[in-house]
Amino acid sequence: MTECGSLSCAAKLARVVLDNCGPLSPAEVAEEARLSEDEAREALAELDGAGVAECVCGLCESKQQVYELADAAEDGA
Repeated sequence: MTECGSLSCAAKLARVVLDNCGPLSPAEVAEEARLSEDEAREALAELDGAGVAECVCGLCESKQQVYELADAAEDGA
């Protein structure tokens, strides 16, 4: 997996949550990780920017973003 040493604590926690429970929306990550929704969104953006996670949903009725680990997306392809 991608080097995660430079990620924030919230991003590392979000990565573990996605690994165990993903794919999840920012609200679901916030609930599972006991973060605020803003912290979860920032953590997911950090993971996305680092190539560790990616947004995988564009067809949801609510158009809510859903993220999964980048390796999980490659495994499913």
